[in-house]
Amino acid sequence: MPDIPSSDLLSRSRQPVYLQLATIFRRQIESGAWQQGERIPSLETLCQQYGVARMTMHHALSLLDDEGLLERSRGRGTFVKAACRARRQMTLPTSWNEAVEVGEHLDTEALVESAGNVPLPADLGMPCEGRRAPGYHFLRRLHRADGRPFAVGEVYIEASVFARKPEAFRRSASVPVLDRFPGLQVSAARQRLSIVAAGAESAAAMELEVGAPVAELRRFACVDDVIVYYARIEFPTEFVCLDFDLLAGAKPAPRRRS
Repeated sequence: MPDIPSSDLLSRSRQPVYLQLATIFRRQIESGAWQQGERIPSLETLCQQYGVARMTMHHALSLLDDEGLLERSRGRGTFVKAACRARRQMTLPTSWNEAVEVGEHLDTEALVESAGNVPLPADLGMPCEGRRAPGYHFLRRLHRADGRPFAVGEVYIEASVFARKPEAFRRSASVPVLDRFPGLQVSAARQRLSIVAAGAESAAAMELEVGAPVAELRRFACVDDVIVYYARIEFPTEFVCLDFDLLAGAKPAPRRRS
């Protein structure tokens, strides 16, 4: 049960209560708290626990029924029919080489392209000491992995770099193109991850609800202290899986004397 009164918990959001309840119960199934084949608490018990009316609870359970997660049996109760869909295993890159590897496996669809050169945004949303070039080519693209939306990206490519390989930048993720670009050596590259709410365009492209949490990745790359690439990319949060070895690079602990 929640650690705080459920009515207080549900009143914190402007989202309809039945949608909040559906999210809570979906998480119960996803986490294994409600396991496949298990009977869940009765409608009356859930109404009492969360302080809601029967009709509200009925709507919440009906959503999960429609998704194939629950199954109702007259006279027996409601059971977990199936586990939530498996999370996609691709995770966010945490290094340049990983970004190259991820980019190699994405299908790219152009959504918007600038007719001419444009400046970088005034605020990059992250520290960057690189100098700005006079102009950049802007692209907004949808990336897919295994046929499903993976990310929406807005990317700025330094104009002379873009002009040398325009079709490569249009058809592919930018980082792999930059990585094998002839005569170009990336000297600095950083990225910053934040969790934000999906806007209308991102939600539509990635098949999410408006306002759903998404991971916003801002990234830049410099050549000779000039920014040649800047991107703002949004991912569904299911891709936010960061795995670190906390002892990597640490000095071995001294042996204790016996």
